[in-house]
Amino acid sequence: MRKAGLLDKKPLTATRKMLDTARKDMGTKKKIGAWHGVVTYMEYESRYYFRAMVSADKKILEVDLFTRRDLAFGKKYPRFRIFLDREKEDFISWDMVKEKWSNAKIDMLETDDNRYSYSYRGRNHATKETLNIVNSYLYTGCMNDVETAVLDYQAKIRKAELSQKHKLVTDVIDNYMNMVPDRLPADWMKFINDRALEHSVFYTKDTGTGYCTHCRLHVPVPADVKHNMPGKCRQCGSRIKYKSWKMQKYTTYRTTAAILQKCTDGMHYVCRQFRVTMETKRQEYYVPEIVLHEDFRALFLLEHRHGMTNSLRNYEWGEFRYTGINRWCEDGTVSHRMYYRGSSGYERSVLYTGNLKKLLKDTSLQYVPVAEIVKSMGSERINVLALFDDMETGYPYESFWKMGLKRFVQERIERDFSTGLAEVAYRKEKQKPWEILHMTKEDMKQAVRLNATDQQMRIIQKAAGVGAKLTDGQVEWLDRYMAAHEILNYFKVQTPHRIIRYLREQAGVEQSGKSQHNEALHFWTDYLDMIRQMGWNLRDRSIFFPQDIKRAHDEAVAVYTVWEDNADAEKMRAKDDIMRRNAAEIEKAFCYSDDTYMIKIPECYLDFKHEGNAQHNCVATYYDRAVEARCIILFVRKRLEPDKSFCTVEIQNDDGRFKVMQNRTAYNREAPEDAKVFMKKAVKEAQGIADKIVEEGKRIRQKVAG
Repeated sequence: MRKAGLLDKKPLTATRKMLDTARKDMGTKKKIGAWHGVVTYMEYESRYYFRAMVSADKKILEVDLFTRRDLAFGKKYPRFRIFLDREKEDFISWDMVKEKWSNAKIDMLETDDNRYSYSYRGRNHATKETLNIVNSYLYTGCMNDVETAVLDYQAKIRKAELSQKHKLVTDVIDNYMNMVPDRLPADWMKFINDRALEHSVFYTKDTGTGYCTHCRLHVPVPADVKHNMPGKCRQCGSRIKYKSWKMQKYTTYRTTAAILQKCTDGMHYVCRQFRVTMETKRQEYYVPEIVLHEDFRALFLLEHRHGMTNSLRNYEWGEFRYTGINRWCEDGTVSHRMYYRGSSGYERSVLYTGNLKKLLKDTSLQYVPVAEIVKSMGSERINVLALFDDMETGYPYESFWKMGLKRFVQERIERDFSTGLAEVAYRKEKQKPWEILHMTKEDMKQAVRLNATDQQMRIIQKAAGVGAKLTDGQVEWLDRYMAAHEILNYFKVQTPHRIIRYLREQAGVEQSGKSQHNEALHFWTDYLDMIRQMGWNLRDRSIFFPQDIKRAHDEAVAVYTVWEDNADAEKMRAKDDIMRRNAAEIEKAFCYSDDTYMIKIPECYLDFKHEGNAQHNCVATYYDRAVEARCIILFVRKRLEPDKSFCTVEIQNDDGRFKVMQNRTAYNREAPEDAKVFMKKAVKEAQGIADKIVEEGKRIRQKVAG
């Protein structure tokens, strides 16, 4: 809009009535509950006050906007002057406070007045004359509220502007969307009813009958029926929940369903996702109302073995870039306003299978029993796009499914095609199915006999990895009580039969429930780990299978501690020689003691390690710094208990001046006050001794030099 001349005429000022009305609007105190407690606020009647006039040539409408707050403070001039040009379909606003132009719509003008402080029943204030001027100019004709009339006009203009501005983007999207078939299969709603929805039978006990939302018939119900009891409809056989007519006023069930179709260009495929809502109400006799809304589309190709991810184009239905226009948009660009992002977009869905066999003919998936696999998942929602991407990479779904590993395939689909428990070494080249799963052909036959789950497959793998052979019963027992436990790693030193018998009789895993909660099993595996590191003979049954697990564990801990200390001492031998020399020098200065406390100087790594274990601190990590003389570590002991840990002290030598950095007792707690006083005296005496040693050294050097 041309700005020249718009401000030549003075703005309208507030009338006496407007000022009086704003002052009388004192507000009403309201309370509302919030996450942090009850919030008190003031609620007012009218937020904006308006006056309007038309230019002399009747081409420009000026709407002057006043705020309640400004008027209550006696300000007569408007906050904004809004200019509308009906002929050129344009608008612009002048900010009277900031003295600058704004292209924002009326709802986006910054008036510093919280709109949530105003009553929903309140209206903006305007005289009949003002209402008439605005509605006549804008051809609204029904005496709309001024703000509503202006906003509708501005929104219409902005919508047209943005539509033109974004045409390059929307045209591309529309070209792809025009490829999507218009029709859905004739049995689409039957699929929704049969597989996507969860149904109920609403019953009354006195009649012994109920209404089934699946077959929509009145059916008999069991005599012992209870509210929310699962069951099957005696008419159609569908799985349902019994709902009492008296206890259930209404139900709402939401899910997501999807269908794959071929696009009209003959190359692309589209996955169409629908949000499905089924509602039933008592007053409507629970006749289900089913509503479908398509909100996501993914276009892709199925013509190579490299996965379809690179060919994916995702689109979402929603508001396009805050324009107020609802249409198909690129995924991730939709404006969800104040709604949570997870409330729309791509989700796991129940996939329609009726067209899959014909649809995938002459594609890389034509021999994969996709429809059979998906149908076996029942009403469970799956990650449709991830499924087809996984299949496109050549992962042997066809082989595993046709061999009989149906549960293994289903679990892979349920976990969104992550590797799961069983290790998979798929290299996208010709491999035997058992090679992909790190096992022999005989192991694979066993997995097929069991129709193995992911966990059972991992148990067979671990046994195969150590050269052990499990019976079917042993696999099922381990699956039930142990899962893929680390104890399976020991099948190479003792037979599975002996280990399982020991787990039953000595560890009592069948009585303890989950293996991770079994104390005896925990002690045994910890015991085996320690003796393995120490090199004990695990093939000796008397060692491997102790009669008293707890006692064997405790004895192993004592031996292991000594063994580990010796190993550490061997590794630290060279550094310990340096530490002992440092300790001898430190002892010359820090030799103070009194009737209560004394000082012990650590001489080797084990001194640091044992102090840390006793005090539950990290003093062992200071060992290297102490060796390099970057700090001094002292142990304060009580004179009556010289071998018992009490306080750990860190001293810094800053240019010859000693300073206590830390003085801590167990668990890094502050040392007692008398221990702090003791260390102050010890540092003071050590400083004097160190200074004398330095002076003596200087005197000797001077004497030698002279």
